[in-house]
Amino acid sequence: MNVNVWTAEAVSNAILNGNTNLEMVFGNYLKAFIVRLGQYDIRLEDTNSVDQLNQKVLDGIVQLEELRREFLSVIEMFATSNHPALVRFLPDFFQKLFDFYEEMGVNLYAGTTPDVLKNDHYRFFNQFLFVSLTALLVNNQCFESLAAILHAKFKVYNRTYQNIQDVNFIRLRTYNYTLNQYLNTGVQKRVSVTADYIRGFSTPDDFDKAIKADILLYYMSLWYHTRDNIFDTSWIPELSVYNRDVMVLPLLASKDYFEKAKVLFEVKTVDEFKKLLDNTNDSLDRMGVYKIPRLDDGLVYNKVGSMD
Repeated sequence: MNVNVWTAEAVSNAILNGNTNLEMVFGNYLKAFIVRLGQYDIRLEDTNSVDQLNQKVLDGIVQLEELRREFLSVIEMFATSNHPALVRFLPDFFQKLFDFYEEMGVNLYAGTTPDVLKNDHYRFFNQFLFVSLTALLVNNQCFESLAAILHAKFKVYNRTYQNIQDVNFIRLRTYNYTLNQYLNTGVQKRVSVTADYIRGFSTPDDFDKAIKADILLYYMSLWYHTRDNIFDTSWIPELSVYNRDVMVLPLLASKDYFEKAKVLFEVKTVDEFKKLLDNTNDSLDRMGVYKIPRLDDGLVYNKVGSMD
């Protein structure tokens, strides 16, 4: 695929010119985007020391940030009108993204060996991309598109074990040893260097939305996960170390907003929503580190759907 043809500009032009092949252009852009990610692979044979590997990871994080922003700019073109293409194309994008990482030999599990650490820039990219995408979709009330991704289980062929595994969005969030351990060398250790980096790349408003999106992903992972009880147990909302709010989706108090957002939770009524929350075990140990509102508070249990 010629990545120089299927660009963000090509999508923008297709929208502005009313191109009847817009969805074809959009789909090819998403495929080309994944191909471009391969340009940032770190080769251990070109790395001579731990410090050099750490620096390559940091360089990769900065370089991939440009791609993250470009991706969001393209998705926003569709999100502002809640374009139906998002529901169809975004789950397929993440299926192809997981396939790409497996084919490239990119280990998405956290670990401390060089062959795992060399992927920490991809892990940071995955986490930041997905949190910011979630924030964008929520902000534009594209709940069907978000639900399509969060409810999906992706079939990925694991070459190491020669079997097919179910993965979902939780796999995009992995502890980053390079940032949170090896580069966390100040006199007073940071709670999360990953969160600090995301904050540094964001405007205050975008970061506030990202914090709430991150916590929402934790809530969603209580219901939507895989059978992997080791690696995909729940989404840990690292950005919550900066959280100051009790309510994550305060607009759920609105009847109209609830009617749009209820697809996320696969319920039809307020009573079903409350029953879902009543029967959900929100037992994450906050440990004074993660400032995660309790489920009932974050999702406004006592006010949901009560206001016109």
